[in-house]
Amino acid sequence: MKSFAIRSTTPRSIAFVLALLMVLFSLPAAHAQSANVTVDINLINPPPTCNFTVQGNLNFGTAEKPGSGNGSVTISQINGNRTSSNTTVSGSSSVGQVRLAGSNVASYTVTRTFPSSLTRSGGGSLTFSGTWAQSASQSSGYSNISGSSYNGTAGGVGTSFTRYFRYGGTAGGINLSDPNGNYDNNISVSGSCS
Repeated sequence: MKSFAIRSTTPRSIAFVLALLMVLFSLPAAHAQSANVTVDINLINPPPTCNFTVQGNLNFGTAEKPGSGNGSVTISQINGNRTSSNTTVSGSSSVGQVRLAGSNVASYTVTRTFPSSLTRSGGGSLTFSGTWAQSASQSSGYSNISGSSYNGTAGGVGTSFTRYFRYGGTAGGINLSDPNGNYDNNISVSGSCS
């Protein structure tokens, strides 16, 4: 027959168990916590951008003053050809040209301001009458523009475009009394894209 021994619990061990229970019951009870993290994105269309690049200045070359009457020199805005009336011209000539390039553009407007005269530093002036044309190609396909502004359309968001503008015209009133020298002025070109 097996025998069992009953171990007595000492006051010291009872005190330890009680102290342990007090510590356990004094700990704060665990509870669940939660938080929300916001996810946010703001979508916008890519902004339209466009800018001009000057590709050539309008240059009539050199004109001889006529012995009598008035002379003139004309450069075609379509093909850059130079013609003259009552004057002899020499030297190289060129049509004026700018390129308008942009992206994300739905429509655009190009405006030009022609001077009414070409002037010489120190005095003297010639009359000037400007003309202009536009094309999608740099070297061909130009058509005349009437008026001081041109409105065009492009492909909109996600696309790019290029448009070329040529400037010609006539320098006139050339006569024997005009001082020798260089006569010039500026054609002002501006544009907006949307």
